[in-house]
Amino acid sequence: MRISNVLWSVLLLICAVLVLPPFLLIALGSFWGAPPGEPGALSLRTYIEAYSSPYTYSVLWNSLYIAFMKTCLAMIWGVTMAWFVTRTDMPFRGLMEVLIPVPFFIPGLFSIFGWIHLANPQNGLMNQLLQTLFGLEHPTFNIYSYGGIIFVMALGSTSFVYLLTVGAFRGLDPALEESARTCGAGLVSTFFRITLPMIAPALLGAFILSFIRGLEAFEAPVLLGSPVRIYVFTNEIYRAVTFHDPPQYDLAAALGVTIIAITFLMVFAQWSILGERQFFTITGRGYHPHPFKLRAWRWPAFLFCSLNFLLDGAFPIAVLVANSLSSIPGVYRWELLTLQNYGTAFSDKIVIRALYNTALLAVLAALLGILLSGLIAYVNTRTRFWGRRFIDLLSWLPWTMPGIVLGVGMLWAVLMFPLYSSLYGTLWILLVAFMIKGLPLGVRAMTGSLVQIHRELEESARIHGASWSQNCWHIVLPLVRPGVLAAGIFFAYTVVRDLSTAALLYGYGSEVLTVAMLRYWSEGRQQVVSVLALTTLVLLVALSALQRLFTGRKRAAPLLEPEAVLKPAAARG
Repeated sequence: MRISNVLWSVLLLICAVLVLPPFLLIALGSFWGAPPGEPGALSLRTYIEAYSSPYTYSVLWNSLYIAFMKTCLAMIWGVTMAWFVTRTDMPFRGLMEVLIPVPFFIPGLFSIFGWIHLANPQNGLMNQLLQTLFGLEHPTFNIYSYGGIIFVMALGSTSFVYLLTVGAFRGLDPALEESARTCGAGLVSTFFRITLPMIAPALLGAFILSFIRGLEAFEAPVLLGSPVRIYVFTNEIYRAVTFHDPPQYDLAAALGVTIIAITFLMVFAQWSILGERQFFTITGRGYHPHPFKLRAWRWPAFLFCSLNFLLDGAFPIAVLVANSLSSIPGVYRWELLTLQNYGTAFSDKIVIRALYNTALLAVLAALLGILLSGLIAYVNTRTRFWGRRFIDLLSWLPWTMPGIVLGVGMLWAVLMFPLYSSLYGTLWILLVAFMIKGLPLGVRAMTGSLVQIHRELEESARIHGASWSQNCWHIVLPLVRPGVLAAGIFFAYTVVRDLSTAALLYGYGSEVLTVAMLRYWSEGRQQVVSVLALTTLVLLVALSALQRLFTGRKRAAPLLEPEAVLKPAAARG
């Protein structure tokens, strides 16, 4: 057997050991009928008990309703912005191309904290202003409601939808649109009858990905729904493990399997709807798009596109800054400004430990993630290894598992296997979980760079006597540097901004910044939470600056390609 085949077989084994246990054990746990590590037997008892209760169906309805409503709102908002930026004469389109994606890179946790300060019914800044200006007796806005949850989640998905659809709009041949306008079709009619059908794959991919993100959302339902007893599957899973004595691991597993099943159904529905239909919009004939003239609607369109950046970026962060400098939570006056909150936060041992743990995990996850993602991408694009399709499928599989469900699967692994149990409560179990969570997009980022490099460069190096390692180090690596950095930054982002994965796996001494924020928020220490949120934001900005510094003007590989994520190589055959 060739040495390379041995190496790729080891890689396949590593991927299987890394990815499969949480999936297999959460499925097994939902049928086991007993806590992990205790004698049990395969049965449907947990599902029968769970789904014989009307409460489970109300939670399922909440999950589907919130995910669907926020997806519809985000699609309308994001697709409209993408159309304004690419197909119209809206002013300052270049500026909007920079500002609209910004909220995507800001953790949703920050927007949630900001909007709690802005729109909570007790002392929200917006309610205070309206009551002062108009003499209202009752608050106008209540962020602790279905509407508040949907609004905040839609804000977090709008820039995501924009990123997934703006490329399709930009590459659209305008000939059919111009023909429709010549035949008398109006602006709105052309948009709905010509433009949208031509980019159906991008729209469907964006809808499904956004809906899946809504199903797996954890932070908004926990922080905004729990105070008013609005529960969805993700925070019900969290409650089953953390608020019950003994923990109901089997119930958590059953609810987790339900989310995974819905996710797979959404993916297969997308494949079935599109089937073998073709959507060619770029041909060999050159074209020059003529933007639609908005006339009197040019500046309203600009304000509409600015609104997402303001509501999901500028306003929440400004409120967090003000709250971090205020000596009284929710009260913003010049005489109350102080830096004491920063001193209090950075003198706290838990905060210092969370900063250290986050930085260490981000570095380790980035380095190990680059290595693992690079090897997987190399196998898929450069070899004929028999198991490369299985490796690709394993790298894609975590995309279907929400962070909180991954946490439950890891808990079962911890309680079932001695190898995992030795990691419980340590940083290393978090590192494994973050590696699994970041693998799908890390591999896609590396694959996107590798497929652009022709094999003749490597063949030329081999002809001149270069070994495989020299070929990778001197030829491949410099050429895929943007993809390498994109993968590394993504793994680091996962560590810095993720809460749902870490919420069930951390132990004393292994807290990360997001867990520390959740802990202090539950204790009512709002100023400390604001300081930690801004500290995390500084780390994310530093990561983005680092990526730009090392990539220079080279274009990094795109992290989000709906078709690539939703349809792995193994499924394409």
